[in-house]
Amino acid sequence: MKPIELPPKWQIQEIDSDTVASASSPVGYEIQNGEIVRENEVIHLKGINWFGFETPEHVVHGLWTQNYRDIILNIKTLGFNAIRLPFCPNVIDQASTRSINYYINPNLKGLNSLAVLDKIMQEANAQGLYILLDHHVMPDHKISELWYSRNYSEAEWLADLKFVANRYKGLDHFLGVDIKNEPHGSVTWGDGDPKTDWKMAAEKAAEVLLEASPGTLVFVEGIQTSSTCSSEDWHWWGENLEPQACSPLNIPKNKLVLSPHVYGPDLADKEEFSSPNFPRNLPELWDRHFGYLKKQGYAVIPGEFGGRYVKGSPGQVWQDAFMTYLKQGNMGFFYWCYNPNSEHGEGLLVHELGEPDDWETIDEKKYASLKRLMDSNN
Repeated sequence: MKPIELPPKWQIQEIDSDTVASASSPVGYEIQNGEIVRENEVIHLKGINWFGFETPEHVVHGLWTQNYRDIILNIKTLGFNAIRLPFCPNVIDQASTRSINYYINPNLKGLNSLAVLDKIMQEANAQGLYILLDHHVMPDHKISELWYSRNYSEAEWLADLKFVANRYKGLDHFLGVDIKNEPHGSVTWGDGDPKTDWKMAAEKAAEVLLEASPGTLVFVEGIQTSSTCSSEDWHWWGENLEPQACSPLNIPKNKLVLSPHVYGPDLADKEEFSSPNFPRNLPELWDRHFGYLKKQGYAVIPGEFGGRYVKGSPGQVWQDAFMTYLKQGNMGFFYWCYNPNSEHGEGLLVHELGEPDDWETIDEKKYASLKRLMDSNN
């Protein structure tokens, strides 16, 4: 494959060793029989998303009311062992931050977005939480169909992936990068069109990432629709990994994590949710979309699932069914999300309509269900 040329302004910068761990690569992560392994230890991810770096604040949310170290400690205390951190290109470009309470977070005062990300990464690593960075949105903070846009080139995307891989490869608990959040719409798989072929783009990204940080993993989401090698099912953005059966990714299997996004009736009224067999009809559908790959020895770890959890509601029934599916398939996960202020499904922290976001109170019923899932895979 022809070497990928990166734009000059995005060449890798030197790292301040006082802020981020040494750039020397630790012992790496790899996939064995569908499981993440490091130094012969199997790592079962029990993760949660903590968003904010991808928003106009350019920093994880909640820092207006809590210290970042306390938030990370709370995530760990709740039993999670991993955090998925969405980010956007602006953060790498050292954008200014906002919505930080510097009385509570005094050592973040005067820092740009990249320096704050360094602090969050370093603290999560120090507390023993595995970290997955997620290239979530474009510079305009929107989730795009493709991995590039009119104002953000494929070369810049690849350079940003290389940047974060190189910058954080010295952190023992840095797992790798989810290279593109929720490919959908016009994105294709395996048709050879460089403008839309997600398979081709993902392979370029993997080459760049693994060159910069051989010890990390490459997380690749599915697409939405495909004209070939795919059922006529309606798929969520990033869920459809059916085409992998016909056009497998040319990425080393021992470095690849397939990471679909899956949601329930809180986000859309799909046909299967109104079936008289709901939710018994769901495992067959999930197997068809992505679960079959786990049975073939691939690592399959959903990067997002979640929603409201009201007793007796379709959303609760769906979440319980999906958590059972994860348990039976021995799949790791990243729940969406820790934040109480998600627009697309409430997080683990309580959100009351008309009330300020509560960054302290846990949704106990939702947490009890997640805790059963986590405890089943210790």
